[in-house]
Amino acid sequence: MALSIRQSDISDGSPRRRRRLDGGFIVGALIVGLIVAVGVFGPFFLPNPNHMSAYSFARPGQHGFLLGTDQFGRSELSRIAAGIRTSLVISTISIGLSSVVGTLLGLLSAQLRWFDMIVMRVMDIFMAFPAILLAIGIMAMVGPGISGVIEAIAIVYLPIFARVSRGPALEEAQKEYVEAERSMGASNARILIRHVLINIWPIIIIQISLAVSDAILIEAALSYLGLGVVPPASSLGELLQSGQTSMFNDPWTAIFPGLAIAVAVLGFNLLGDAIRDRFAVR
Repeated sequence: MALSIRQSDISDGSPRRRRRLDGGFIVGALIVGLIVAVGVFGPFFLPNPNHMSAYSFARPGQHGFLLGTDQFGRSELSRIAAGIRTSLVISTISIGLSSVVGTLLGLLSAQLRWFDMIVMRVMDIFMAFPAILLAIGIMAMVGPGISGVIEAIAIVYLPIFARVSRGPALEEAQKEYVEAERSMGASNARILIRHVLINIWPIIIIQISLAVSDAILIEAALSYLGLGVVPPASSLGELLQSGQTSMFNDPWTAIFPGLAIAVAVLGFNLLGDAIRDRFAVR
């Protein structure tokens, strides 16, 4: 799990460096675009993921099933597409919530000393736990289900966005133009929204792009452990867990969901790294 974004130096803008950045961005964008297309448009072209056919454990390519079927004759491709859609919905909503609330907490902490002392100590408590253990603890309290997974991932990433936004906001708030605005009677809300937030938004975008891949992994891990998405809803982690029981005789039931998780995480990581390098400040 990425803990923070730092504005690191980058090498000179050599053609080789630019080609590498452009290549990573293109590959990542293509993978993410394919993942999103499968998740969004899959239901319009693929069979119902819960439809049971007469072909149990059909091999990939047999009986018209491109990726085969599971023990109940359900299309693996349809279930993977549904699992991708579930992962995208959960990761988008959870990271969206944590980024909005966390950024707001970070901005307020940069302006209010008493608020900073309280909020940052609470954030330190959350960050003392590994991400997956904190998510498991939250799921144990709220119970399994899509809404519970969204809440767990949002809480896990809340302190990260709070700290990522707080540091640059503190630095930005000390600049001369902010002092000039404050001396002219501008309110804290105007300064935070019109000046500080506008100047730190690239860092927030970078953190969002990197956090989505981690959110997909956390959701898959929770579903694999039986604490996430509840069947009959499909989840890549649940597909991986159910396919594990028949992996030696029918390996495609576990291999394809695992590959889907790996490809999705790889695509978002490549895209996030390319965005981070493009926004990096020398």
